[in-house]
Amino acid sequence: MLFCTQLTKSFGTQTLFDEAGFQINSGERVGIVGRNGCGKSTLGRIILGQDTPDDGEINFPDGYKIGGLDQHLVFEKETIVEEVSQSLDEDQPHDIWKAEKLLSGLGFKSTDFTRHPSEFSGGYQIRIKLAQLLLSEPDCLILDEPTNYLDILTIRWLERFLSSWRQELICISHDQTFLENITTHTIAVHRQKCKKIKGTPKKCYQQIDREEELHERTRKKQELETKKQEKFIREFRSGARSAGLVQSRIKMLEKKNTLDTLPPLQPIKFRFTEANFNGAKVLDAHNLTFGYEEGQDLLKKLTFELHPGDKVGIIGANGKGKSTLLKIINNEFQQVSGTLKLNPNTHIGYMGQSNVQVLDPEKTIIEELQTIKGTSEQVARSIAGNLLFSGGLAFKPIQVLSGGEKSRVNLGKILLTRLNCLLLDEPTNHLDYESVDALIEATQKFGGSVIFVSHNETFLRSVAQKLIVFDGDEVYYYPASYETFLAEKGFQSELELKKNPLGAPPIESSNTGERANKKHLEKLLRPLKRELSKIEKEILKLETEQADNVEKFNVAQRQGNRIKMDTLGIEYQKISAKVDTKWEQWNTIGAQAETIEKELLSLQS
Repeated sequence: MLFCTQLTKSFGTQTLFDEAGFQINSGERVGIVGRNGCGKSTLGRIILGQDTPDDGEINFPDGYKIGGLDQHLVFEKETIVEEVSQSLDEDQPHDIWKAEKLLSGLGFKSTDFTRHPSEFSGGYQIRIKLAQLLLSEPDCLILDEPTNYLDILTIRWLERFLSSWRQELICISHDQTFLENITTHTIAVHRQKCKKIKGTPKKCYQQIDREEELHERTRKKQELETKKQEKFIREFRSGARSAGLVQSRIKMLEKKNTLDTLPPLQPIKFRFTEANFNGAKVLDAHNLTFGYEEGQDLLKKLTFELHPGDKVGIIGANGKGKSTLLKIINNEFQQVSGTLKLNPNTHIGYMGQSNVQVLDPEKTIIEELQTIKGTSEQVARSIAGNLLFSGGLAFKPIQVLSGGEKSRVNLGKILLTRLNCLLLDEPTNHLDYESVDALIEATQKFGGSVIFVSHNETFLRSVAQKLIVFDGDEVYYYPASYETFLAEKGFQSELELKKNPLGAPPIESSNTGERANKKHLEKLLRPLKRELSKIEKEILKLETEQADNVEKFNVAQRQGNRIKMDTLGIEYQKISAKVDTKWEQWNTIGAQAETIEKELLSLQS
């Protein structure tokens, strides 16, 4: 259990938190969301003790262990298994299998276990430290953007692992699907406060929108009432008979707490500049084969076509050749077997992972945007404003920008380029919720074709109409959506994980009593799962009623029907109370189901 009270933190003239507070209770898995630069990572560092607030406190029980990833990667052992196994308790000397299972889930092969940590890339070194952290099982686990260095298979494994986490979890992430799959609660860092609700980030933002809409309606009503009282005071101030009434209303206005107008939050806007395209195909690839080393092909006989308007997602594990395929299409490699025919009318816009590094650190944002031919300062400032660099922010030098800000600048250069084919390599990296949503909308509306690499399932589900799949040693074209792929085919490399999702060794017990106990527990679990499914459907129905209620309220408001507005307001409160009750039931039954599932897992280990 963890308490944050009256937290205040500023950097120069920017205030991140102003007397913010929240509480994290036993067993809660909390996602922290908010715009880039709002203070999410700073909050994580404060909880870990790596930063200090200007005022306020973080409190937790004595002996409460908080764990987070070290910023500096220091390795002490000769092999990655030994490095991770340091987290095992002294009474667990033979449980090295736990370290191996965690490493396997995070994408390491058994042949990697005896290699030195320094032999791996930076992304995989972070995975080693993540495995070590997970094995230490702290009372409160803090993860800051854990999906940034993970591929889609590893992210899906981590989702399953964290969904069964029994202690407290704080996860800072911009990956909407990831948070919705692992968290029980959400904290939104919003307007220098911390808003916590039970449920997903989507639900949290919906509630914030409702509360701010109510705040604005109340403020306007209050403003009209104040003007009415002020008018009365002006008209009757000189009258002797009304002096008492005038003074009474003056005192009432003096005591009244007025609501401030909420500063507008600038929406982020993306819109690609389209070039005309004439032709039946954008590109035609036949038997594409490529490898950096002879006999080690990343691509082998890949055949696919790209038509105008196609949106193709490239998915699979890291190191398999996804980014390489984009570079081949972008004509960065010449030694490619097979044929790749690109229509001469194709104008490509390429956003690679390395593009951020080629930004000139000495240039300002405006100057960097103007490196795109034909871009005037006025147009550059307009694009900068759409990317949340308005006013003086547009003249910040590249070298002081965060990773998310640099990604937005890079994206701005793509937006200024006339094109009809987009090649995007991990376009959502470092982008916050609003930015990802804006990019999804812009990509959907883009009339040209798109080929993109992404591990963000929200982006994949929203944009991809077709797929190129890297799975094991295979690479193939799949002519349907990501949702259809998961339902009808799926990743072959996940089959073993489905059999054994949490990494416990699959030991077949010959003990008849254990088998009987397992059968009994499964019998108890089935009705609980049915009841959970039933409650989830009821919650969905109630939340649909809530949404309908809000729409009706808006109509009544436009019509000036105050009686209808009051009635709908009361109905909304009743529905909200029912939703809260259902969530309480869900949590109670869910806790029972989790206890039984834990016992079942212990029988398998």
